[in-house]
Amino acid sequence: MTRRERLFRNTAKVRRRRITYGVFGAFVVCAASAAAANPGHRFHNMAPLYGVVGVVIVVLSLVGLLALLWSFQIEVDADGLTLRLRGRTTRLAWEAVESLAVVKTGESGLLEIRLVPGVRLPGRSAPEHDGRRRYSLLALDDFTVDADEVITVLSRYAGGRLDALEYLQHQAARRTVARYLRGEAIEVDPQLAAYLARQRRSANEETIPL
Repeated sequence: MTRRERLFRNTAKVRRRRITYGVFGAFVVCAASAAAANPGHRFHNMAPLYGVVGVVIVVLSLVGLLALLWSFQIEVDADGLTLRLRGRTTRLAWEAVESLAVVKTGESGLLEIRLVPGVRLPGRSAPEHDGRRRYSLLALDDFTVDADEVITVLSRYAGGRLDALEYLQHQAARRTVARYLRGEAIEVDPQLAAYLARQRRSANEETIPL
C-alpha cells in the first residue's frame, strides 16, 4: 500500500488571528467616527480615510472567516498530491506539478504551487505566465505541525520539485545569531543540512539511468 501523509490547517489559530484583525478594524472605524465628529481632533481631516481603511479590514476579516468554513488538507504520496481547498478536492500527479516553493514573507514563509502549462486548480484563480499558473496555498506557520515538519513531509515526496532553500537559509541564520548571542557554539543548522541532503539524493536518483 502506498504510504500517504497529510498536512492540515490549524483552523483555530487562523480563526483567532482573523477575529483579532476584525476587532482591530472595528476599533479603527469607531475611532475614525469619533474623530470625524470632533472638529478639534488632530486626525479630524484624516478620519474619512481611516474609516474606509477600518471598514476594509473588517470586510477582509469576515471574508477570511467565511473561507475557514471549508476544510484545508494536503495529502502527499509517491504518486502525487491531493489538495482539499474551498470545498473542492483535486488530485495532481507529480508530472502536473512544476514546483512547490516556500516564499519567504517577513519572518515566515508561504507555500505556493506552480503547475505545468494547461493545468489549473478548479475554483481557484491565479495569474498565468507562459501558460503556467501559481497558487498560494497556506503560510507555513498556519499548519498544525511546525514549518520544518511541513518542509520535511513535502520534500520526502516532491524531491527536487520543492524549493525551500531561501526560507531555510533565513531561518538558519536567525538560529545561528541566537546561538551566538547566548554564547553557544556555532553548528551546522540541522534543518538546512537535512533539506540539502534530501535534495542531493533526489538529484542523484533523477540522473541514474534506467
